[in-house]
Amino acid sequence: MKMLKIPESPCHVCGSESNGMYHYGAQVCRACAAFFRRALTSPYPKKCRMNQKCDFLTKNGYFKCKFCRLKKCYDVGMSSENFQLNRDVHNTAYRIPETVGTFLSRSNLIIFSAQNSDSVKSVINLENLIEKAMEIMKQGPESPIFIKNSLEKLSFSLGPILKTNQNINSPNYGRIYGMDQSMAQIEHEILTVTKWLTHFDVFLELAPKLQIQIFQACWNLWWKLERLATTAMEIRRNEIMKKMKRNSLLYKFDKTRIDVSWLTRYTLEELKFFLDLPTEFYLDDLTIEMLDLDPSDIELSFMLSQLCFHYVGKRFQGEILKIAEKFQEILANDLHDYYVNEMSNPYYMKRLAKMMRINNMIQLEAYKNRSRTELAYVFDIFNVEISHPEIFRDY
Repeated sequence: MKMLKIPESPCHVCGSESNGMYHYGAQVCRACAAFFRRALTSPYPKKCRMNQKCDFLTKNGYFKCKFCRLKKCYDVGMSSENFQLNRDVHNTAYRIPETVGTFLSRSNLIIFSAQNSDSVKSVINLENLIEKAMEIMKQGPESPIFIKNSLEKLSFSLGPILKTNQNINSPNYGRIYGMDQSMAQIEHEILTVTKWLTHFDVFLELAPKLQIQIFQACWNLWWKLERLATTAMEIRRNEIMKKMKRNSLLYKFDKTRIDVSWLTRYTLEELKFFLDLPTEFYLDDLTIEMLDLDPSDIELSFMLSQLCFHYVGKRFQGEILKIAEKFQEILANDLHDYYVNEMSNPYYMKRLAKMMRINNMIQLEAYKNRSRTELAYVFDIFNVEISHPEIFRDY
């Protein structure tokens, strides 16, 4: 078999044979390509001793002037943009990616084994909080309310909650936010949702076990929507915020005031990978949707109810699913009565669609966060054990 001979092609820099190969944007030999890379990555620049007037000739296989050789490399079209850096295994500047093992400070062989024997966890007992919630549900509303339907009752109790929590997103809220502040906020949120649910008569007819199961599952989701509504209310009142553009920063918390050492051995930024812990609030799509909707207390009460009962129905199925569907039907009829008889607006489907779109966006965000939270439990990143972990876990 006759071999084909590759025609000789001179290097555009030094004139030696290049076999037609292109390096860094020009047809040059391997020697000139290596020189070009070394010259540009070297911290020591070369200078021409002949004031850039040398004849650029080689002597015994070596160039007399490296500066002029580099200049000719540029002249023939070679460029450093074609470099592919960080490919050499011996490059000490290359950063090794952080693996699960390095992040958890454990060997890959024992990541999924039992907890470290030297780890001591504190215990948070929520028994008193559950008892307070059960007592609230047992007593019912703080005062009798004579209103014709359930949705208006829920709306009546929602007004004071919104006024109380108008400044909850203020960046000056508290000095140091640690364990005591976190537990106080959780207690406030759970008891607030419990009091709100006592204004729903058919909910009070449930067995105590079912009542506890429902409010434990939905209190956190309830507050996500409430905070969104409160933020929208603050924007509408604030003339500066009204002029902000999409994705503008609304609030920013001082991270140095947030103490998570009681919860985990990791930093706040590392903990954000597992938990939904926002320290900055932006004018995002969800907030803009709520601003455009501008719901009344009746509409917001329906959104809160639908979001919670739809979620607990999907989560538990069975008997609770049937109860949740019944609750949603009652409240949907009350909303229809509100639109038709009070607002004289029988064509409210477009507005209802906006309400459901906001609820669906919140649920979708919650489902995305759920998988990350499950990883936190798998990798045992918490320093605490909770007596009622089901309050904080989604399924």
